[in-house]
Amino acid sequence: MYNVILRTLLLLSLTAFLLYCNTPKENGMDPARYSEYISEWDSERLESLKSPGGWLNLAGLFWLEEGENSVGSDAGNDIIFPRGPARVGDLIQEGDIVRFRPYGETNVKADGTQLSGTTAIYGEGTDARLLTVDSLAFFIIRRGERSAVRLRDYMSYRLELEKIERFRPDQRWIIRARFIESEQELTIRIPDVLGGISEEKAPGILEFEFDGETYRLYPTGSRDRLFIIFADDTNALETYGGGRFLVAGGPDDDGYVYMDFNKAYNPPCALTPYATCPLPPRENFLPFRVEAGEKSVQY
Repeated sequence: MYNVILRTLLLLSLTAFLLYCNTPKENGMDPARYSEYISEWDSERLESLKSPGGWLNLAGLFWLEEGENSVGSDAGNDIIFPRGPARVGDLIQEGDIVRFRPYGETNVKADGTQLSGTTAIYGEGTDARLLTVDSLAFFIIRRGERSAVRLRDYMSYRLELEKIERFRPDQRWIIRARFIESEQELTIRIPDVLGGISEEKAPGILEFEFDGETYRLYPTGSRDRLFIIFADDTNALETYGGGRFLVAGGPDDDGYVYMDFNKAYNPPCALTPYATCPLPPRENFLPFRVEAGEKSVQY
């Protein structure tokens, strides 16, 4: 399940700002230029969140039952949308396959094409199709053995978010870590907000020093693009209680990775109640305050 969540996070949340993965040149920037650089990163981040495929327009997450699930804004439906037509249609789940049948003359489109009959929108070799009606869009996601409808509202009030508060940019939080190659396959247990736990591969271990002590972090992702889910002593105080994310590039020729904690960012679950997120593995709990990166989101 976590593989699906991670892939979604990388595709939907990181597209606009992965170009800013940290390199040693950032450590040598003039402090004023570095602050501008982080401000640019923040702008790219917010633009990505507000994009049609971003996290800020999520407006619902509804778990499907086997068989027919009626959809619409009327309270009599199985899946109740916050607005839109009283009856949109029916989602029909048969095992891993989900079909959609529009109701009457309701103007529902799948990937931009008008629907007129029952159509497979997930499974049978079909990627999740995006269905739209009015300013709403919805599609199927799969989490373990369960399917759900993820709803987007392109008029969501969350799109009015103007900024995400952060700690002051500080180049001291660009930390060099030794990348330790795994001699054999290394896996870590990743919990998630749904109560599940997945065994995920770690491409290596990141070992670094902070205040005279040695610590380790266990990333997922790939050797060239490391994805770190970590917790620290600011969580549930200044920062989101479920930890934060960090993306770093792969090791340099000397075997070192530069982790810029000024780019630590909130998981989607800090932005919307309709996301499903991985949580920090126990190996990635840092027993000190990481006073860098994004703080909790305030609407």
